[in-house]
Amino acid sequence: MTPRERDARPRTVRAYPIAAKSASTYRAVIFWTRELVSPIIIAEACGEVSRSYPAVALTKQRARNGRRLSALARLVSDTPELRDAYAALLSGIRLSRALESGRSILVTSTQPNEGKSTIASCLAITALLSGQTVLLIDGDLRRPWLGSAVGIGDGVGLGEILDGQAEADEAIHPVELFEDPRKVGPLSVMSAGRKSPSFLAALNWSKAREAFRSISERYGIVFLDSPPILAVNDAVFFGGMVDGILLVIGAGSADREEVRRAKEQLEPIGTPIIGAVLNQFDPKLHGRPNQPYRGYYLDAPR
Repeated sequence: MTPRERDARPRTVRAYPIAAKSASTYRAVIFWTRELVSPIIIAEACGEVSRSYPAVALTKQRARNGRRLSALARLVSDTPELRDAYAALLSGIRLSRALESGRSILVTSTQPNEGKSTIASCLAITALLSGQTVLLIDGDLRRPWLGSAVGIGDGVGLGEILDGQAEADEAIHPVELFEDPRKVGPLSVMSAGRKSPSFLAALNWSKAREAFRSISERYGIVFLDSPPILAVNDAVFFGGMVDGILLVIGAGSADREEVRRAKEQLEPIGTPIIGAVLNQFDPKLHGRPNQPYRGYYLDAPR
């Protein structure tokens, strides 16, 4: 292997020590901002990355009875590796030049089951823990999830807002994710609503964008979780409303051609792709983190 080939591999030596837990519990996520790598490297997924930004580990945590988001919030808050890693990911996103004057981010993926909803949720939780006002929106009109995840059901939501049938206060719900609300404020959430996805094709997008923008301006940061870009066109519709797009890529599922196709569908929108997250990255298959760093940083006083 030549020096140039070695430099082209993803660098995981500074990644958080995912191996501290079993491989069945955590999966790594690596984040590349547009400033760190060229767009073509983002399009090619993960093979030849000259500079990677290690970000986070995700869990297969499960919760029931409408409190899934609360369980995830406690996990992020109580797990130093997870909390610090998502903070690094969030910082990378906020430092993106594309978001200098923006605050809304569309989170999408190439195909289903790549973890985009979990990543959007964890980013929203991390921003909330940092003291920001946060709005998390479920943009999956076909398979809504957020209403049940926080126990509010799927009533008035994004569909009704975009169609001009409801006001923001009817669709936004403050949800307390932590036991002591004095320390961490509520997370604002908006469900997908009850509209059929077919209404998007006939929507007055000028009015819809204005409605979305007026809501976004109330918050420090907004995350809109949309369906996978290669499955349906909803992400294309929603992409025109936001300030930046974050593409989630499943390391074990998406191939380079699929990621290239996703990027080609998103680019004509004109909204910048601020970065890509490589999810479901298994260190045992793709390289080991550098273990000696772990004890030094995790055992340090906070």
